[in-house]
Amino acid sequence: MSTEIIGPLTGAADHPDPPPSQPPRSIFGGGYLKFRNDRGVSEICIGVREFKCIGMSPPQDHPHVYINMGETDTILCPYCVTRFSFDPRLTPFEVDPPDSLFDDNRTA
Repeated sequence: MSTEIIGPLTGAADHPDPPPSQPPRSIFGGGYLKFRNDRGVSEICIGVREFKCIGMSPPQDHPHVYINMGETDTILCPYCVTRFSFDPRLTPFEVDPPDSLFDDNRTA
């Protein structure tokens, strides 16, 4: 009978995850900027490539979806199919139409 000696297993447990990158912080204190489409427009132009779509304002909002455009300039929200277009002329807090930026902390 022969005995095979197996060395320690290596894998994901041996290599800790890299520290998470910090998402861009919004002036509203959340994480990523959130955009809504209360008007039902076909396209919203934004100045960021990473954001969250909430659909409509609460309580009619859909799950808040993180979207990363990557290198593309246009992307659709998988829930509400709003088209978001990156416009490099806009700052992160500029959006067209202007009322599409959602503020979690705004009191009514």
